[in-house]
Amino acid sequence: PDFNLSSSKRSWGSNNLTYFIANRDNDLASEVWDSLIAEAFFSWSKVAGVSFKKIENEASANILINIGSGKEDHFDGPNGTLAWAYLPPRPNYTGQLLMKFDTEELWSSGHEAGFLLKNVAAHEIGHILGLSHSEKKTALMAPHYNKDIFEPQQEDDIIRIQEIYGKPN
Repeated sequence: PDFNLSSSKRSWGSNNLTYFIANRDNDLASEVWDSLIAEAFFSWSKVAGVSFKKIENEASANILINIGSGKEDHFDGPNGTLAWAYLPPRPNYTGQLLMKFDTEELWSSGHEAGFLLKNVAAHEIGHILGLSHSEKKTALMAPHYNKDIFEPQQEDDIIRIQEIYGKPN
């Protein structure tokens, strides 16, 4: 059953969300990119009452994942904004939201130099789920990249996401 929210927090109107990967950066093989994105989604479903499924139909996906670069895609070149994602605009949102990764960054799976895609994706998924930045530097939702934080943290992220979607099933 879908989780019905009585709160006024920005959120989805369903706890079963779908995503579509429109394009991938070629720093990583497609299957590695997709696997890291899936791991980032799973890091949230492990701690909250929300699930994600990758689908092959862009039009019916809740979350659209894409790449871009430059001002037209709201990026500022290497080592600036790594990625961004929209927050749900209101409680019980049922539309489609976009997440984009900057192709001017060097993306990594952890076996090579660069920004860890899983860490950045997990942070952006937090936004897609309705979380704003955290003031705690040790939180996944802190506003700055941290190579050591790749999943929601108990003292901040998990508490906040469970206020919206409840505990995992």
